[in-house]
Amino acid sequence: MRPLLHRVCLIVLLFGFVGVVSAAERRVPLLNVSDGKLPNDTALEKQSKLTIEAAPKELGGKALKVVFAESDSFGMSRGASERNWTPFSSVEFSAFNPSRGTVKLSFAVRHRGTTGFQTRVDLPVTLKPGKNDLRLNIGEMRNVNGSTPDLADVVHWYLACHPDQTPTLYFSDFWLVGGEAKPSSRSTYVKTDPARLARIRAAQMPKITRPVAFDTPEADAILSALEVFPADNAFNQLVDEWPLHPDSKAIIASIGADKPFRYNPDMGFVLVPPKQPRVAVKLVEYPGESDVGPYPVPDNIPIEGWPAFYRRENSRSPTLTEVQRRPVKYEGDRHAIVVDPVNHRLYEFFTFGKTVDGWAAGQASIFDLKTNKLRPDGWTSADAAGLPIFPAVVRYDEIQRGMVEHAMRVTVRRSRRAYVHPATHYASRLTDKNLPRMGERLRLRADFDVSRFTPPVQAILKGLKRYGMFVADNGIDWAISVAPDPRIPVLHEELRKIRGSDFEVVVAPEIPRPE
Repeated sequence: MRPLLHRVCLIVLLFGFVGVVSAAERRVPLLNVSDGKLPNDTALEKQSKLTIEAAPKELGGKALKVVFAESDSFGMSRGASERNWTPFSSVEFSAFNPSRGTVKLSFAVRHRGTTGFQTRVDLPVTLKPGKNDLRLNIGEMRNVNGSTPDLADVVHWYLACHPDQTPTLYFSDFWLVGGEAKPSSRSTYVKTDPARLARIRAAQMPKITRPVAFDTPEADAILSALEVFPADNAFNQLVDEWPLHPDSKAIIASIGADKPFRYNPDMGFVLVPPKQPRVAVKLVEYPGESDVGPYPVPDNIPIEGWPAFYRRENSRSPTLTEVQRRPVKYEGDRHAIVVDPVNHRLYEFFTFGKTVDGWAAGQASIFDLKTNKLRPDGWTSADAAGLPIFPAVVRYDEIQRGMVEHAMRVTVRRSRRAYVHPATHYASRLTDKNLPRMGERLRLRADFDVSRFTPPVQAILKGLKRYGMFVADNGIDWAISVAPDPRIPVLHEELRKIRGSDFEVVVAPEIPRPE
C-alpha cells in the first residue's frame, strides 16, 4: 500500500471518516453508534440492556454497551439500515470484551430468500478478551444449508449470544465496506459445510458432571454438540474438489494398489467435566516434545482397543483395570485420549498406563479445540505425524447420522522422511518420493459406488469422498481408526472389498499471496 493511501485508511479507521476515497474504500453505516443510534431489534424484548456510553479507551469515542440476556440478540430490521449488500465486500466493526474468557456470538442475516433457519446466513464470531476488530467477508456468506443468500435485499441482521452466556460487551459502529463483494482467496480454496456447523451449534450440550465413557448414549449427545476445531480447520475442510497429486498413482502403488482397505477398532476416549481433578503423569520417552501436566485423567480412562477389541479377540475378556496396567516392555502404542468438551481441550497420550508409582506415558499432547494452532515443527504428538487423534476417529454417533463429517486417520507400513501441513513430524528414514508423507491427504474416488454397502460402511465411505483421510502413523496398510464401540458392527467383511486403487492422493490448492 502506498504511504499516502495508508494514512488515509488510518484516518478512516481511527476517526470514522466517511469520505469516498475509492470504490474499494466506500463505507456505509449499518448502525451508527457514534451518532447515538441504538439497534431497533432484540429477540427477547427489553431483557438485554442496550445503552450508548463512553467507550473503553481501547475503542475510543462512544460505544454500544450490551448486557446480554441468555440467548438474546440485537440488530437492525425492517429497512432501518442499508438493504443491498452486494456492492460491498465486508461488514466491519470492533468489539471490546472486558471479561477474561472468550465469548461466542453468531452473526445472522435474514434476506428476501429466507424461509427458515436453513435459508439464512449464520456466521460464528469469537471475541477474545480485550479489543477485537471484525471483518466479515460478504463474498463468503452462505446460507446454513450451503445455498447462496439473496444479499441484494437484506431484511434483518443481528448478533446473537450463545446459550449459557450472559456477557457484557461494547461495540463500535457497524459498517458496510468496500467494492463489489467477491470471495476472498481463502474462501475460494477452503471449502467447508455450513450445514454441518449449523447442526452442531443447534444441538444442546448436556451438562457434564462426571467422566463419561465414549460408548454410551450420553456421550453421543455430548459429541453431537461438540465443535471440534474451527470450521476452516484442515480436519473440517472438504477435499472432493481438490486437485490430484501429480504422483498420485505412484504413491497409491507404494502403499499397495491391490491391498484391501480395513479398520482398527482402536481409539477410545473419555469425556470429562470441566472441573475434573488433575493428576500427574510421568513422561518417560518424549518429555521434550510433550505438553506439561498435570492432566484431567479419570480412573476410567480407556486404553487403545478397550472395550470392543478385547472382548472380540480374547476368550476371557480382561477388566479395564488389567488393561490399564502399563507393561515394562513395549506392547503396542497404548494410546489414551481425554476430551474436555466444555473447555474445548483435548489430551492425548502415547504408551499410557498405570505403574506402581502412578500414571505414566511416553508422550503427552494438549490441543485447544477452539483454534487451528499446530504443534511446533519437528514435534511429534501421541501420533507419529504430530496430529491429534480424536478428531479423526470414526464414532458411533457419526455412523448413526449417515456420514462421517471430518477427515479420518489412516496408517501405512512405509512412509517417507517428510511431512506436509497440518502434520509436524515424520517417522521414517526412507526418502523415496513415491512414499506418502506424514499428513498426506487421500480421498475415495468420486466414481466409487457406495450404494452396495450397508449404512454404517456407507457413512464412512461418503466421508472419505468429501473429507478424505490423513496419513497419521506407521502401521497396517490402509487401516483407518474406528472407536472400539461395541455398538458399531464388525466392518471387516465389507471394507476389505475396497482396494487401495479405489483411493487417490490430493493436494491442498495453493492460496495466492496478497498482491
